[in-house]
Amino acid sequence: MDVQSVKIDLIHWLTELQDKSLLKQLQCLKEEQESSFELSEEQNKELDSRLEKYENGEMKFSQWDDVKERIRSRAENAI
Repeated sequence: MDVQSVKIDLIHWLTELQDKSLLKQLQCLKEEQESSFELSEEQNKELDSRLEKYENGEMKFSQWDDVKERIRSRAENAI
């Protein structure tokens, strides 16, 4: 079945649909799709830059426990 036929079939099905909960779920799905976002050109450049640094081994990573300790230490020193 081609895409156009599926759309037509769904339109017919929706016009006859009486289940309010299903209609609400479909509305939420539509809103979710509409609220999905695209990255800006600047965000894509930043992402590409970070990916390149990662691939070249230029990024530093830390264990989660070390990160928590650094944050706690900075908070204590700020007081």
